[in-house]
Amino acid sequence: MNNLALPNPFPASFHRIGLATPARPAAPERLALGRRQLAEWGLEGIEAVVSEPPARYFSTTDAVRTRAFNALLNTAGLDAIWAIRGGYGSARILELLDWEAWRRNPLPLIGYSDVSALHLAAFSQCIRTGLAGPMLAVEFGQLPASPEAAAALAFTTRSFAEAWQPRDAVSLPPGTRLNVLKPGVATGPVVPANLALLASLLGTPWMPDLTGCILVVEDINEAAYRIDRNLNQLRQAEVLSRLAGLVYADFAQVEDGEWLPEILAEFAQVVRGPVVAGLPHGHCLPAVTIPVGRPARLDARPGSGELTLSW
Repeated sequence: MNNLALPNPFPASFHRIGLATPARPAAPERLALGRRQLAEWGLEGIEAVVSEPPARYFSTTDAVRTRAFNALLNTAGLDAIWAIRGGYGSARILELLDWEAWRRNPLPLIGYSDVSALHLAAFSQCIRTGLAGPMLAVEFGQLPASPEAAAALAFTTRSFAEAWQPRDAVSLPPGTRLNVLKPGVATGPVVPANLALLASLLGTPWMPDLTGCILVVEDINEAAYRIDRNLNQLRQAEVLSRLAGLVYADFAQVEDGEWLPEILAEFAQVVRGPVVAGLPHGHCLPAVTIPVGRPARLDARPGSGELTLSW
């Protein structure tokens, strides 16, 4: 990692970063690489002590994962909480979290995929400081295998840094073109989420009201029919029709992927505002970091797509 000389993507005022594992455990070697990168940035990583062993496919039991996350929420002097990795398990601990402490000290949470369960629940609790961005032991837990991979990681790190600050327009990787499925202009809070996690929160107290929001959805390892099913669930729950706009981000490793463009185009018609596809965000490199709940503007004109964020 040293030869990449990645710039520190955190604000200059940040010094202590809490490290959370709300879902699956990270491979020790990947966590070690991530922590080394954190140290190279001059940042201190604070992990809550977890003494219990892994449970099933989780880093440890729900109770212990919750206790560790709550400990970070109540640790004085932290500047942010960074998810070490995703997987599955964040939604299982939502009702156990110390929401009063988090509202009192709205620490930014950084992560995506399964971590979007925490982002969505925090949004429902009026905590809108998070970033849907790279994770410590995922993007920063492996050495780039090629110059192209190194360039992709460099862009991802730069986008992570830019997401903390006001932006007139989101920076996209060179050559990226968004596909306008439905033209128009929309303004509203931008809410990035993993599609499967978003659908799973419907009917729970943790599903936020997305009326007037610009929703950004991504997913991985889903068959086309499951993407169809999740979007249909959002349609029938009248989530899609209440959106100000919709952005389809990265859908990686889709089974029967030849049907995906037709599926996305069909559900785009339910949204009253603009819809674009092709944003590199989610399980991909390079990837754009998206703030959670910040006021945004989506400008989608025929023949070109531009996602403009301002806050």
